Amino acid sequence: MSRRLRLAIALLTLPALGSAADPFETFREGILGVPWGATLDDVVGMYPNGDHVFATTPGHRAYWVKEGQTFLGIPRERNGVLYGMNENNRLVSVAVAFEYERKEQLRQTLLSLFGPPDKDVGKDTISYAWRSNGRLIGVTEFGKPHQRIVWLSIAAPGYERRKEKCP
Repeated sequence: MSRRLRLAIALLTLPALGSAADPFETFREGILGVPWGATLDDVVGMYPNGDHVFATTPGHRAYWVKEGQTFLGIPRERNGVLYGMNENNRLVSVAVAFEYERKEQLRQTLLSLFGPPDKDVGKDTISYAWRSNGRLIGVTEFGKPHQRIVWLSIAAPGYERRKEKCP
């Protein structure tokens, strides 16, 4: 292959390699119409049929909504979203559930948006994530063979996951 042809191919592939969006910029405004920092009352007002649940977020509270909206162009008819709150009952994290059968569609969508992730394969889970400045957007596939689910977890700007002991 000639040197000119190799250079032309290299120049053509550079924009494709650098085109992945910043995951944190993609979700900068919030998730599914709920802005980061929204109060628990705001979320309940938007989705009054949800359930208050215990969570491992700093506020130990979350709100589970079975809303079934399409997300990132992927149908989620029977799935919900878990909105995690901090100590001040403000939204700091979101976990969006997908049918296990949609895992490849989600993976391909995220790859096309953000580029290659870090990957970790455990005994019963597969997870992959995009990390930047200590922040994380991650996907976890887990469950028993007949009851598997996929979660896309996204943290608010400035949110740092901390390990805390439950009361």
